[in-house]
Amino acid sequence: MKVIDFNFRDIDKMIIQLDDVKLLDKIDLKLDVPYYGVIYIDHEKGISLRILGDENNNLIVGVPYILRYDDIKNIEVNEVEDYKDKELVLKMLDPYYSDSHIIDIRKIVELDKYRLRSNPDTVLINFNKDNDTEQIWCRIMGSTSDGLVCGLLTDSSLFDNLLRGTNIMAKVSDNGELTCIGRIDL
Repeated sequence: MKVIDFNFRDIDKMIIQLDDVKLLDKIDLKLDVPYYGVIYIDHEKGISLRILGDENNNLIVGVPYILRYDDIKNIEVNEVEDYKDKELVLKMLDPYYSDSHIIDIRKIVELDKYRLRSNPDTVLINFNKDNDTEQIWCRIMGSTSDGLVCGLLTDSSLFDNLLRGTNIMAKVSDNGELTCIGRIDL
């Protein structure tokens, strides 16, 4: 199966074996085949692949070689469960998993139909005004008992005061849509 065929939860923090040299060309890296990488979720950039090295090289540390979702969505996933430096690799990913609120929100399956495939922390939210509805991609920033706290990724064309970066509150409405319930100031 390819990356695009998986739910993000099933490939998150997965170490994989690769043999596609074209991927390495995209980041100007020379490794022997097979080589290894780990799939993870970057809150801002989405599903990503960090190249770890090949069988002849030790784990690549320092400047990371990273490919994003559009580059990796069609690669075959060959999981490596017994990778020799697995604990160290997972430790390197700690900065991407430090916000427990975001991690908990990723577990909410009911939000999956609103999520951007390439970034599960980005959701499509309905904004309603009179009889008009506008859908805007927003980045999940956290949650409260009232709903999701999100930041707009684009300006609204329906509301003059909702610009990129504006924080809003959203929740799933009675009709099953993820809907903005108000603007908030953090």
